[in-house]
Amino acid sequence: MKKLVAVNLLVGIGLLAVVLGGVEIYLRLTVPASSSDTIYSYTLNTKRYKVMKANAVVTAWGKELRTNELGFRDRPIGPKRPGEYRIVVLGDSFTVSAGVAFEDIYTTRLERLLGARVINLAVGGYNIVQYALTLQEVGLALEPDLVIVALFPDNDFSNETYDANFRAAAGRTSPEPQPAWYENLYIHRAYGTRLQTKLTDVLRTPSPAGSYKMGGWDQNAAALRAIVGMTESRGIRLKVIMLPHTWNFEGQRPLFARVKKECEVSGLTCSDLLEPFILRQVPEASLRLNPLDAHPNERYNAVIAEELAAQLKNIVPKRGIVRTGG
Repeated sequence: MKKLVAVNLLVGIGLLAVVLGGVEIYLRLTVPASSSDTIYSYTLNTKRYKVMKANAVVTAWGKELRTNELGFRDRPIGPKRPGEYRIVVLGDSFTVSAGVAFEDIYTTRLERLLGARVINLAVGGYNIVQYALTLQEVGLALEPDLVIVALFPDNDFSNETYDANFRAAAGRTSPEPQPAWYENLYIHRAYGTRLQTKLTDVLRTPSPAGSYKMGGWDQNAAALRAIVGMTESRGIRLKVIMLPHTWNFEGQRPLFARVKKECEVSGLTCSDLLEPFILRQVPEASLRLNPLDAHPNERYNAVIAEELAAQLKNIVPKRGIVRTGG
């Protein structure tokens, strides 16, 4: 009897290994590859600590990601033309949108819809402190008429990644630590990390309703107010939007409500772009790049551009038509 159980167990393990191996092969054949080159550099020359390399080209999930002379995912910028209406967008990886063709990211789509020059100054992993520094160091010199801050409530009020950027810039840690062997498996990246997150959520002690203790909340809230001050003092219009994650729309509502309250403290009305996705009944899975990466795809970018264009059509004048392209 024991021998039979042992044989059945070995057969079961073997079948499981075959199935997992098949899924791994399927994912590697169907998910577009990314280049091994990094688009980032880490430096103490700026308190942003992490920047994208200027005039660099990498491949992200089969799509080109090219930076301009300033190190941002946009075309060359050049001097502001007479009559040109300029919009500067500050954000993180959801605005960079690696894995989506340049002509399909929401800033490029918005440029076409509005006929204004929309300049993407987003960098993956940034928080609000880094948005404010980007505006101060780069954005203001571009003479914007409107600044859009694309908040990502899921982590924008946290300093965890910002502190890691500083340690990498100071040479204390490797900018991109080598992952464990199993973390390179596509099947782990597609399903293992998701399972790990769900288990962590189950085991975590729940916080009181409306309580968010992200390390750095106060510092990032102050940075948001600094952005308000920089734009107001120069007569630049400011719009703050909140971008949803592509997971668990309903579960994001409490955090979005908390961020809205923070906006009110700063004298802002923050535009909630989570609700349009819920109202449109857009399936969450249809908005992700692929099974390995939950960053936004073309459809997500299209919805954001449409919603923003509708909100800005009475603000942006019908002038300054620009040519868009990769």
